Amino acid sequence: MLLSSDMAQIARAAGGGEPVDEKRIGQPRSTAVQQRVFLSTLPAEPGERRLALAVVAISALIFLAAVPFAKQPLAPLPAFIPIYQSALVVNDLITAVLLFGQFSILRLRGLLLLASGYLFTAFMAASHTLSFPGLFAPGGLLGAGPQTTAWLYMFWHGGFPLLVIAYALDRRPLKGPRGGAVVSSIAAALAAVVLLTALATAGQDFLPAIMRGNHYAPALITVISSVWALSLVALIALWRRRPHSVLDLWLMVVLCAWLFDIGLSAVFNAGRFDLGFYAGRVYGLLAASLVLVVLLLDNGVLYSRLAETHAEHQERLRILHEIDRAVVAEQPPEAIAAAVIQPLRALLGVPRAIVNKFDLAAGEVEWLAAAGRRRTRVGPGVRYSIRLMGNVEALRKGEPQLIDVGALPPGPEVDALLASGVRTYMAVPMIAGGELLGALSFGGDAHVFTPEKMNIAREVATQLAIAITQARLLERVKSQALELELRVRERTAELEVANRELDSFTYSVSHDLRAPLRAVDGFAKMLEEDHGQRLDDEGRRLLGVVRGGSQRMGQLIDDLLAFSRLGRQVPAKCRIDMTSLAREAADELASGTRPEVALATLPPADADRALLKQVWVNLIGNALKYSGKREAPRIEIGGREEPSENTYWVRDNGAGFDMRYAAKLFGVFQRLHGPDEFPGTGVGLAIVQRVVTRHGGRVWAEGRPDEGACFFFSLPKKA
Repeated sequence: MLLSSDMAQIARAAGGGEPVDEKRIGQPRSTAVQQRVFLSTLPAEPGERRLALAVVAISALIFLAAVPFAKQPLAPLPAFIPIYQSALVVNDLITAVLLFGQFSILRLRGLLLLASGYLFTAFMAASHTLSFPGLFAPGGLLGAGPQTTAWLYMFWHGGFPLLVIAYALDRRPLKGPRGGAVVSSIAAALAAVVLLTALATAGQDFLPAIMRGNHYAPALITVISSVWALSLVALIALWRRRPHSVLDLWLMVVLCAWLFDIGLSAVFNAGRFDLGFYAGRVYGLLAASLVLVVLLLDNGVLYSRLAETHAEHQERLRILHEIDRAVVAEQPPEAIAAAVIQPLRALLGVPRAIVNKFDLAAGEVEWLAAAGRRRTRVGPGVRYSIRLMGNVEALRKGEPQLIDVGALPPGPEVDALLASGVRTYMAVPMIAGGELLGALSFGGDAHVFTPEKMNIAREVATQLAIAITQARLLERVKSQALELELRVRERTAELEVANRELDSFTYSVSHDLRAPLRAVDGFAKMLEEDHGQRLDDEGRRLLGVVRGGSQRMGQLIDDLLAFSRLGRQVPAKCRIDMTSLAREAADELASGTRPEVALATLPPADADRALLKQVWVNLIGNALKYSGKREAPRIEIGGREEPSENTYWVRDNGAGFDMRYAAKLFGVFQRLHGPDEFPGTGVGLAIVQRVVTRHGGRVWAEGRPDEGACFFFSLPKKA
């Protein structure tokens, strides 16, 4: 643990610290890849500069050694020219194709110009070969004359440096389509070769004579000096192009060989087929091969890195998949971290990697999982100061922290880090939902963390933060579910007690209240039968009131018991013919009465038959009662089938009701008419509502005073 007096030093050296240098490790991935992979953007290292300088030095020594013997005549070898220039054409064409490939990725205009230069040299070498006298025809093909081959050589060796100068000066990216630019460059190179070939053949009379047979004319010195100067200018332009890429470096080597080629082949020699002629061609082949060899080696490295990147990508996906699997398996945060920490350490290429959980209130960090080269530790127990993670406020903002172990105050944590080979480590924040949960820390001897490693660490840290958050939420949900289950059990126990008390109350009502009512009614009846003649009219009336009240009280008790039983009864559902059931209820109620009952065909229902019969009995009985005072009472029973439910109704032309009081119709003991006007207890419609509701349906009513009423109920089609 660190002392509070060390805070200032930590803030300066460790975390407060040293935020990650975005220019060094946080640059865009595409830019970093381009700078590390392609020759045109890869900075030249000191070792490569020394190698290039050695090649130039050796070439210069050979050149200087050959200059005194350049005019030494040798035997003509006509086969040398087609063999040598065929190799040039093949080398330059392959180099052009590779450069066009890099251009299609990087979209740099300079690469397009350089590729066009190599394509131009390939075409010019082919034209030069065809026109060379004595190879395919005594005077050469393409209508060549005595000056044609020499002028093609000058155009060839002057055109390439011009395009190299253009490459050195143009660093702009291409804004248009790449395919069209490549096609246009190929067409332009071919057109330039055709025009220059035409000038050297059909227009040779307009050009100065620079050859006399196989020997050089005096005018050649002026022409070749201009060509040589162009190569020197191109070399200077490349030297001034800073910083030098690997491609720039080897292009400068190519131009040096190009200068040696021109010097031996056209400046210091006497003509064709002498030592300078042959030696210059060797330099030309060297110049054509250098960039090709470097590009081919670059392609090999590129494919190797591509394979490594693919393997890293697969391992990265596997790690992320392991996190997802752990989350799906509802594993705790420690198990989630343990599933990925060792493969993550290997992927990052560091000796130690740790998943840290923050306790911001205590100002401490706790391990969830830690991996070294030889073992993995999982679970809590290791705690240390959060100050070892750097600037916490910067971590809250999502900024990784770079920490130098050597700058930390001495302590057991620092000793452990140094003992495990960690000199520098990175802390990448784990943030989910705006909350800083912890940090993924990893490090080793090296001070540089590549963009790929940082991207991998950020991805895994983000997924771990999400996984830990989900694990916490799951734990919280399980805890709440357990608490809810306990509450449900308590409430269920309370309901069971209440039901037992209700059963006891029901028994009391059924037996204890009925007995006095039966006694009252029985004694009143005995009094009426045995002593009714002795009572006056008022006495007999009062005796009738007593008997009527006791009978109504008995009916009310029966209705209350029926209503109470419905609240506990589970419907036994089956397929019901509602037309037959409604007719059965109507026949029982309407027998001996005069109302007209119109029954339409009703859609069937899935319900409890006994309970639904009670609904029909209550609704039809209600309609009969309230329409009984009409001269021509009429009752209509109907129904209709709807997409999700079936609706049924009973309509009458009776007393009706005011819609303002419709909400009271289905309440217990709620009546809109007095008992003297229409008898009843006010429980029937409440029973209807309870039965329909237990079936998942609904009830409602419509009516107008003295114009009748219509009572509806609906039942779902599927139980």
